[in-house]
Amino acid sequence: MSSISKYLLIVFTCIVGILMIYCLYIFISIASAFGDFFERDYSIDELKTEYNYKEKEIDDLIKYFNQIKPKDKNVAVEFKNDKILERLVIVPSDTTQSTYRGWDINVKSLYQQEFKKELHWNEDQVDELKSRLDEANCISIEDCEPIKIGFKRSGMGMYFFNVFQNKETDRTLFNDGCTYILVNYKLALEYGGGAIGRQCFSKQN
Repeated sequence: MSSISKYLLIVFTCIVGILMIYCLYIFISIASAFGDFFERDYSIDELKTEYNYKEKEIDDLIKYFNQIKPKDKNVAVEFKNDKILERLVIVPSDTTQSTYRGWDINVKSLYQQEFKKELHWNEDQVDELKSRLDEANCISIEDCEPIKIGFKRSGMGMYFFNVFQNKETDRTLFNDGCTYILVNYKLALEYGGGAIGRQCFSKQN
């Protein structure tokens, strides 16, 4: 093999290697941007079992969240880990005020100047909220009716436990056989929150 051929072979090999590294980087970036894309699916029976196993912890989480949440705002908070929030949504009851939506937020911001005025939370309260989510084996909580507890992300969607707080809530709205599965008077399962449209439970469920 001539020196030119060897040189061309080396250049070609380097180019292929760089392209492979670049493709791997793009793949990892996309997977990271959309969360745990390859997280496992959960069947309806598995979600029921998980809720029943953690029902007390979930009830305790809801009770604590209701104690610390601002009375004049609806709040949704999801933890990515101990240091980073996946998302934070603050919706004022006063419609003349702006809604805040943020992603990848430092947990410390919840009790520091940035959100102190909005949430009135201190470090101990944030730590306790994260601890109660961990005890319930969940990652998020959203102030609404029913109150929405995020269990796990999966693919482009997320599994939720919708826990009813009011007797007057129309349960039939949470039993469409796709996004919602009504389990009983207290609980409706949900697979939603997708970035590409409506999400449905797998047909095999």
